[in-house]
Amino acid sequence: MEKSDYRTELEKNEVIGFVPSGNSMWPTLKNHHQSVVVVKKTCRLKKFDVALYERAGGTFVLHRVMSVTDDGYIMCGDSQFSLEKVSEDCVFGVMEGFYRGKKYIDCKNAKYKKEVIKLYANEKRRKRRVKFFYLRLRVKNKLKKIFGIKAVKNK
Repeated sequence: MEKSDYRTELEKNEVIGFVPSGNSMWPTLKNHHQSVVVVKKTCRLKKFDVALYERAGGTFVLHRVMSVTDDGYIMCGDSQFSLEKVSEDCVFGVMEGFYRGKKYIDCKNAKYKKEVIKLYANEKRRKRRVKFFYLRLRVKNKLKKIFGIKAVKNK
């Protein structure tokens, strides 16, 4: 499915699955490694929901709700620190779950919710973890460029 079809497919089928790209939702979602299940948004989202929305330039984004405002949401990726204000009408889907390997993780699952709360409980720890992740990624990419070897998989 092409990215441009996300909104259309959700309107038609009320549920879509796809493999997201990018590192903004690490460690929850790993770049090109996990399938996500997104359902059509039918009500206001809550803090820590993962929303699918469209930016003004047409880019589709899957980020976490950090807070709910009167006219929309404040969003942020799990491995990012800059907040983005998103209007209610730009958000059209919410992640219902995802696969870690063959295991399906339901976003309503208590263990998953506890994991998310723990991720955001200590901002300094999260920043250190994210900085280390991006450092490791840069080193792997440099080594790949220099030696022409395949990068080691992120675990």
